Amino acid sequence: MRPVSAQALLEDLPKLHDFGRGLEVGGLDKRIGKRIITEVTRYDAPRIVETGAGASTLLFCCLEPQALTSIAPDASLRERMLATARERDIPVDRLEFLCEQSELALPRLFALGERFDVGLIDGCHNWPAVFVDFCYINMMLPVGGTLFVDDVQLYSVEQLYLLLREQEEFEHVGLDGKFATFRKVLDRPILSEWDTQPFIVRNTVTTASR
Repeated sequence: MRPVSAQALLEDLPKLHDFGRGLEVGGLDKRIGKRIITEVTRYDAPRIVETGAGASTLLFCCLEPQALTSIAPDASLRERMLATARERDIPVDRLEFLCEQSELALPRLFALGERFDVGLIDGCHNWPAVFVDFCYINMMLPVGGTLFVDDVQLYSVEQLYLLLREQEEFEHVGLDGKFATFRKVLDRPILSEWDTQPFIVRNTVTTASR
């Protein structure tokens, strides 16, 4: 592991995202970064997948994963990220960057038999993309795996967060601002039917007959 390099990155986060207002850091901050470091270093050379990319990608690279798959349909972000990695001597030899929508990439990774120890959902935050990301990452995540969910302040992401808070398949590890951490504790690649999901049952006004 390279915690010193990871810490150095958090002290000087690169501006990689172009949201039309000039380059910005994005959603990663020191608090979230420290949570990522703590959780990822629990594993010995983990396999990591993230939807979305940026400073988090470079942070994962600093932690020497066995493999890192980052999915984001932004070629210019990829080039800025790789240029920053060269400038800061951050290894990217284990990084596979898929420049496409996660809704297309994740099903293919699953079909290829890919498995990951850590997953970060931080790509497209619309509905249903965030749930598609979860469904496929969950199918590729083993018991003991870590799931990060960023931007829970957004309604679509918040609904996933609230659902998982009550699902027995996952343990809620913590919430750092807008960044949630879960641990998978039951081997269920597909969540059970709606009437076994406490969040759905409680928020269903009328229970439909089958």
